[in-house]
Amino acid sequence: MRLVLRIFVYLVVFVMLLPILMSLPVALTAGSYVTFPPAGLSAKWFVEMSQDGILMESIGRSLLLALFAAFFGVVLSLPCGFAIERGRLAGRTVIETLITSPRMIPQIVLVLALLIYYEWVNLAESFTGLVIAHFLITVPLSFRTLLVGISTLDRRLEWSSAILGATWARTFRMIVLPHLKTIMIAAFTFAFIISFNNVTMALFLSAVGERTLPVEMFNRMYVGGMTPVIPAISFVLAVVGVAVFIVLDRTIGVLKYLSGQS
Repeated sequence: MRLVLRIFVYLVVFVMLLPILMSLPVALTAGSYVTFPPAGLSAKWFVEMSQDGILMESIGRSLLLALFAAFFGVVLSLPCGFAIERGRLAGRTVIETLITSPRMIPQIVLVLALLIYYEWVNLAESFTGLVIAHFLITVPLSFRTLLVGISTLDRRLEWSSAILGATWARTFRMIVLPHLKTIMIAAFTFAFIISFNNVTMALFLSAVGERTLPVEMFNRMYVGGMTPVIPAISFVLAVVGVAVFIVLDRTIGVLKYLSGQS
């Protein structure tokens, strides 16, 4: 039975990794079209990718947007988590549901509502409006992740710090934050990935000429014709993602947190 389960897990992992692994030989083709098996081998599409100004701008825009959304999502979610977990709030369950409600609403419905609202407040086709929209989809996950960490804090450490004369600010900085460090980074990472990969929000809310990377890739695949540049950037992003995850696991132990061992 163990052997069967082990084989099943290996098959699932292989199926999940297959699209990423397939992108490399397709990106290394010497031809001008996406074909498999590749028509010869060449790294010219990786070079062309790095020299594509529009693509590089969209990558920078996506990184900036994801950084803003993830950072402020964590900053906003942290006090909300403490208020829900420790505050004596009337209607606590309702408030918690409202904070996480954007994840329950289909994004197409949410983005259409934002389009109408942004036209009213003059935020249509603005980067600020796009950042706010990404807050809506990153805060629920950041909030839920941080709420779990806050609920597991040992309050006796905070009480001991207060008894020894430490101020609330010093206790928070010296006791609370170090214990929440791993889960805050995990929340930031999850929010960053969701924001960076999002297509729906950016597709409807971004201005002309200010597309994010997923939207730029989408347009090139379905409008302008798919070239091997798309598999090339896909493989690079996959490698960068794996490298970042390995670094985070080696430094703060994200894998232990994800497996419930923290």
